[in-house]
Amino acid sequence: MSGIFDTPAPRIFTTPPQADFLKLLAATLKAEFGTTPESLAQVTVLTPTRRAGRALAAAFSDIDGSAQATLLPLIRPIGDVDADDPPFEPGELAGIAPPAINPVRRSFELARLILEKDRAQGGEMPVSGAITLAGPLATLIDDIWTEGAEGVPALGDQIRSLLPEHLQQSADFVAIVLTYWPERLKELGFSDPAQRRSALLSALARRWRETPPDGPVIAAGSTGSIPAAADLMATIAGLPQGAVVLPGLDRDMDDKAWTALKADDQHPQQAMQAFLEKVGLARQDVADWPGDAVTRTGQARQRVIAEALRPAEETSDWLKRIGELEGSWGEGFLKSGFSGLSLIEAPTPEMEARAIALALRETLETPGKTAMVVTPDRGLADRVLSAMRSYGIALDDSAGRPLSQTPAGSFLRLILDAALDPGAAAPLVALWASPLFALGEDRGSIKQQLDGIDIALRGARPGRSFADVSNRLEDKSHIGILQRLTASLEALTGADRPVADWARAHAEAAEALAATDKQDGALRLWKNEDGEAAALLLRELITESDVLPNLSLRAYLDLFDTLARSRPVRPRGAVHPRLSLLGPIEARLLSADRVILAGLNEGIWPAALGQNPWMSRGMRQSAGLPPREKRLGLAAHDFAQLACAPEAILTRSARQDGAPAVASRWLWRLQTLARGALGADGAALSPDSDYIGLAHALDFTPAPEPVREPRPCPPVKVRPDTLSVTEVRNWIRDPYSIYARRVLGLRAIDALDQNMQAAERGTAIHKALEMFLKETGSGPLPKTALEDLKSHGRQAAIAAGMDEAELVPEMIRFERLAQWFLDWEARRRETGIRPAALECWAEWAVGDTGFTLRGKADRLDSRPDGRIDILDYKTGRTPSPTATAAGFEPQAPLEAAMVRDGAFDDLDPAEPGDLLYLQLGGGSTPGAEKPVNQGRNAKPTDELMAEYEAVLHKLIARYRQEDTPYLSQIFAQFENEWGDYDRLARRAEWSSAEEDKGGGS
Repeated sequence: MSGIFDTPAPRIFTTPPQADFLKLLAATLKAEFGTTPESLAQVTVLTPTRRAGRALAAAFSDIDGSAQATLLPLIRPIGDVDADDPPFEPGELAGIAPPAINPVRRSFELARLILEKDRAQGGEMPVSGAITLAGPLATLIDDIWTEGAEGVPALGDQIRSLLPEHLQQSADFVAIVLTYWPERLKELGFSDPAQRRSALLSALARRWRETPPDGPVIAAGSTGSIPAAADLMATIAGLPQGAVVLPGLDRDMDDKAWTALKADDQHPQQAMQAFLEKVGLARQDVADWPGDAVTRTGQARQRVIAEALRPAEETSDWLKRIGELEGSWGEGFLKSGFSGLSLIEAPTPEMEARAIALALRETLETPGKTAMVVTPDRGLADRVLSAMRSYGIALDDSAGRPLSQTPAGSFLRLILDAALDPGAAAPLVALWASPLFALGEDRGSIKQQLDGIDIALRGARPGRSFADVSNRLEDKSHIGILQRLTASLEALTGADRPVADWARAHAEAAEALAATDKQDGALRLWKNEDGEAAALLLRELITESDVLPNLSLRAYLDLFDTLARSRPVRPRGAVHPRLSLLGPIEARLLSADRVILAGLNEGIWPAALGQNPWMSRGMRQSAGLPPREKRLGLAAHDFAQLACAPEAILTRSARQDGAPAVASRWLWRLQTLARGALGADGAALSPDSDYIGLAHALDFTPAPEPVREPRPCPPVKVRPDTLSVTEVRNWIRDPYSIYARRVLGLRAIDALDQNMQAAERGTAIHKALEMFLKETGSGPLPKTALEDLKSHGRQAAIAAGMDEAELVPEMIRFERLAQWFLDWEARRRETGIRPAALECWAEWAVGDTGFTLRGKADRLDSRPDGRIDILDYKTGRTPSPTATAAGFEPQAPLEAAMVRDGAFDDLDPAEPGDLLYLQLGGGSTPGAEKPVNQGRNAKPTDELMAEYEAVLHKLIARYRQEDTPYLSQIFAQFENEWGDYDRLARRAEWSSAEEDKGGGS
């Protein structure tokens, strides 16, 4: 093997995309300089990323499987240099640039500028919104320092005059920021990260040009897209012992296409073309990196990908190009390039993730085989992680999870939610559901107590303060727990205050709530990678936020949430050593036996450029900044390198976010090329395994046994011998609900903090009418009747849990209802009808059956002829006369029978009169009187009583037979929309199964 430095400078090498770049680099450097265990230490290697640097160190360790101790080269990331580390020897270049400003501090400083600008224009932007806008502004500043653009502060009046007003303001603000920002950085004693990087790289380039280093220097894997890095690489290429290794330079592209690259910002080769022009070297003069053996299949794959990504204006002669390639490289050349390259097109992202998981799981069947998934789509990545967890496999995920989705981050957010809404039960229940919540006690024991508090807090919202929540409880031990909990949150209430004060109170409350009886809250909360990230975020909020204005708790919560959602937490636990999940940047220079490029839809990979809130395309051009499309070229280079892997699987989903998705431009071109090169060959890009079919097969259940309708037959002795009148209706329609409630003793649990629902609203109206009628008696209505009734309505609504915001529209409805009711009531009293009993209870022994019927009548009115009208208030839908005539609405007829027999308290037996529903809505039709026995099928009251008494006797006799089951929803034409016990009865399963069976018979 010839020596690396045998050729004259500048020395630039390249490796083919299909090569294992880092393994090849390590092997060559070991063979060239590793004659003794310590000789490699004289070599300096600059890599594009820290992850690539770690992987290079691992590649050196794996060479020959040697157990001999060896000093590694000095490996540093070229894009993340540090003045305190070699090759920046301490002291020599330390004064070139001040330390880089903390990214969080920079966000806060820029947010302050944004807020000042917004306030000056009369806006009221929240701090969290300013933090969000500070992100792209910081990126713009980094672009300026990276590119060395000098024209931004001097965007002239001529440019501004051509811009719409909102962009003129952006241009002015950007210029102000870039005038003020350096002064502010100088005042703080910091520099921008990109500014510092460019200064240090440029200083190192100057120093090495003046005084070349003693040992070999290799810049490996960078394309020179950063100007300062390109300067340093050019310097390295010209050193006596320097070399640059470009990844995947295309030296076989025809000259016409190569020339067209200058105008194609989206081409993967453009950055390397610009670098070669910088050093004055033709691409034919770029040598192969020693030690590589390129196969014909590898060359073919490289040409396939290169042709697919060919500049757009040079694709008109594709068919001719295909013929020329086949002629010069040999027949079947392009077909061999598609060997090992396959495409999975899934119908949905969920199915795409499952197919990827199957491909990864398949990889593990081959001992030693490795695989990596590369995607910029975090949604898809999360789905893949979830699918792999179902196999019990944890992946090395380079992006990690947002802090907000980790146990520590969500616990901190839940604390703020609970403090922000005192008087609500739901945030407190969510908080103590966190596994980090212990309140100074054993987590297991306090959880049992909290379950009891949870049940006690069900129903309407307790109130508007923590004291209201405690007042809901009756158990003194429960009250004590809740008071200790709310006392821990008291420091997070109050008026606006500095962010640092909120953050301190936040941390103190979290530590108090996380403490157990055996472990300090700080030790328990701030451990693990998510706890460390949370602690760092709060520390930065305490130390770096002095430039932000005082905030309310709501604004502090939004700020914390914005920062927590943008802060990744990478796992440090056990992950599978042969599988990894990476973003495109993290995957640079890495390789695996199987590479899966996932999420290849337009707008995902490559990512959509989106809208920049600060500078338009024309403004960037005027400022000397490169177009944003340049990022697409870097993304295309990542794709081209990875797609040349010996086994590469490309995946996409036909739908994205519920809508049809467009295939990535790279994938579309590749498919077009495949059709042109291979014709109608159906095997092109088809994977060896049908991963989508296998994914579907995972859901397949052979010959499923349908769920049968429940038929519980409890012993007669446990069957109920007393029911309410309203329960008889369920006994007729849905006997299973009687079994679940009366035999099993199950009750539906109310929701937490439930708003005033229909049932609560109806209860409030009932109560208001009851109190009003009791107050007015049976005489004429007073002149103040309307105001009196409205007052009772308001009191009843508040007692039912309605807050002030809900009271306003409710009282408007109630006033309409009250006016109608009073008119109706006055007409009845004019005819001599008077209320005889209100909300009156009754117990009725049903003949000699031993069965007791209970009930409460909303209202019983006495008529002049001695009969008693039965009235039932309805605030919702009233039963139809048809259902009553058919035997499905027993309440009014059975209450009439109870009146006849004198079952109601303080009411003598009497002949029943009219059966009336009083519909009380308060809407456009505020109320209506609806007789039960009306319409063409109307029956007199005595006939209805007789029919329903017979129905009741039949039910009693039937369910005293032990073989009579309590069936669910037995009358489909009159079934409930959804009953409290339908899920327990699995109604959705067996009812649909019976429908399917019926449809096929």
